[in-house]
Amino acid sequence: MPLLKATRQAQYPLMAEFTFNFDDTMVDINGVTKNFKTFGGNPVVDAINLPANANVIGGEVAVETAYAGTTVATVSVGDSGSATRYGSAINLMSAARTALTLTGYRGAGENLRLTFNLTVADATAGKVTIRVLYTIQGRGNEVQPI
Repeated sequence: MPLLKATRQAQYPLMAEFTFNFDDTMVDINGVTKNFKTFGGNPVVDAINLPANANVIGGEVAVETAYAGTTVATVSVGDSGSATRYGSAINLMSAARTALTLTGYRGAGENLRLTFNLTVADATAGKVTIRVLYTIQGRGNEVQPI
């Protein structure tokens, strides 16, 4: 059994963000081009590529322009293993920031996935930014002196 020693290695958190407008289009996880406004379209997209051994340590869903025109507009934030790992049914109908739920999960390379729910009518406005802060196990930017 190896003798462990205190670590001297440190890393900077990495930050990635993904911004979308209600009328933007993107290829969903099934290879179909969808937009973020159509009632019943409800895209599921991989929005941020995360590397293997990534551990989400912070982040938010920031609604910059509230969704309008639809009765309900929500997004869940997760990955291929759990659609709601970092946030469930976050409201896009009011300009606000919602912190991601931190689970301590260390990924195997799953991308950050967004699952949308729009009801009754198409959206006529909306702009949202998803930000995620993460570290990668075994990565180091600096070595602290003894």
